[in-house]
Amino acid sequence: MSDAEAPFFLIIVDEDRKQFAVEGPLTDLEPWSRAIAAAQHEGRKIRCCNIREKTRTDTIAVWQRHYGRFYRFLESGSALLLSWR
Repeated sequence: MSDAEAPFFLIIVDEDRKQFAVEGPLTDLEPWSRAIAAAQHEGRKIRCCNIREKTRTDTIAVWQRHYGRFYRFLESGSALLLSWR
């Protein structure tokens, strides 16, 4: 499996609400890119980044270690995501 096809975890950050969620493992960023672009077009301050940690738990831990004091973690499929998915 090439690096481009390797599963990854996507961190979705809602800057307006100071919340984040982790999706994955994923192999296709396209559906998320479209959803994020649509949310941004509507004026939302949404951004994302991907991390190639081994597990979802590791991904959450890495993000919280660096940014947890600024953002509240929400489970996958939370209101953060449902509002623009």
